Amino acid sequence: MPRGQTSVFITLIVAALLLAQPASGADVGRHRLANGVTVLTMPGEWNRIVAISVMVDAGSKHDPPKLLGLANLTNSMLVQGTTARTAPELAEFIDSAGLSMDVETTRDYATVCVTAIDSEFDVALEVITDILQRPSFDATRLLEAQRIVHEEIDDREDDPFSTPLARVDELIYDDHPYAHHPGGTVKGIERITASHLVKFHANRYVGGSTVVSIVGNFPEKHALDRLGELLSDYPDGQAPTADLPPVSREAAETARVFKDVDESYLAMGFVAPAAADPDFAAFAVLDALIGLGSGSRIADALGENGAGLSEVTGAFCRCGQGVSTFVIYASTEDPAGVIDIIEGGIERLSTELVSDEELNNARNGLIGRHVINGQTNLVRAARLASYELAGLGFNFADSLLDAVNRVDKDDIQRVASEWLRKPATVVVQPGETAPPRGRKRAGI
Repeated sequence: MPRGQTSVFITLIVAALLLAQPASGADVGRHRLANGVTVLTMPGEWNRIVAISVMVDAGSKHDPPKLLGLANLTNSMLVQGTTARTAPELAEFIDSAGLSMDVETTRDYATVCVTAIDSEFDVALEVITDILQRPSFDATRLLEAQRIVHEEIDDREDDPFSTPLARVDELIYDDHPYAHHPGGTVKGIERITASHLVKFHANRYVGGSTVVSIVGNFPEKHALDRLGELLSDYPDGQAPTADLPPVSREAAETARVFKDVDESYLAMGFVAPAAADPDFAAFAVLDALIGLGSGSRIADALGENGAGLSEVTGAFCRCGQGVSTFVIYASTEDPAGVIDIIEGGIERLSTELVSDEELNNARNGLIGRHVINGQTNLVRAARLASYELAGLGFNFADSLLDAVNRVDKDDIQRVASEWLRKPATVVVQPGETAPPRGRKRAGI
């Protein structure tokens, strides 16, 4: 997987609603506070850790066109001081209690999470509700946050895979907000002021658009009572829904970009089913079959045991609440040859049944990897919140796991033929493309 994509894939596992199985949905309690905040509780004594994940319908899809990056900056500024504590005071308080805190903004959601040992549970509740409700949005801290985002944008530009992946999103999504990276753009970040943060926070951080998920060793009734008290000033209501344009399944565009790179980097993107789509489970297995691990079709076709055209290759699904993207990527000195092999392999997936062994390996690998990755309390809490906020229900993992186990070879062939059509293809290459070197034919 290209540099920078590991974190993206982990984000997909959390916010993109891929197979999480924290426990049976029967072990989870669903509660509603007076102001509309949904609280999910999953108490257990398997360890002394408690994780709290707060997820808000405040992702980058709500960024105004001229203020790209507003959602990300607003969320990141929550941990840069409150009206009760300056940023240094907040950091010192968090450290003194042994808490771990983080924020993340995706296209769909903004997340604030904290992890603590059970003896500091009340402290964790107090801190996370304070930053959620009373951020200071200090102008000086905003300048520092903008500088950090600029550095992150520069880092993305330095990653050779960043350009083809970003351009694929632009070709597929066009004027849809998913076309833009959640981190925003340089111009968008520079335009943002503290007043923009205050307004965005007031409009979107409201009870009906907020889910609090708690997993670990904690007393459930006490947690609900304390949250009711601590969030008593949190506004009720529902944040406005985003008016999103439709996305065509058939991008059918190719773009070439010339950069100062040593070899070519390409990405081939397809529109993919969202988590609520009936095809999602079968497509998740198809995703694993094509690009999950060293024995995947893409690795076998392009790596040392195949055509030998690429040392870095793979595939991933960036899942969104309304629509998703499936991307195959590779680095190579022969982009034309790689594209030819990928297209041929996709054609075979659409016309030929996969073997029983391939299907079982993909299905088992997918389930095993995601279940293992979901064993921490924090990932469990985040997954439950994401399911609930997406309207899938906190027990979504149970039904999805059953659906994955029912996927057969005909399902794989059908979703390949219906979804893997006319991709958006982007090639970043160094000057003029060198003549293809000798290769043996292969295919995914």
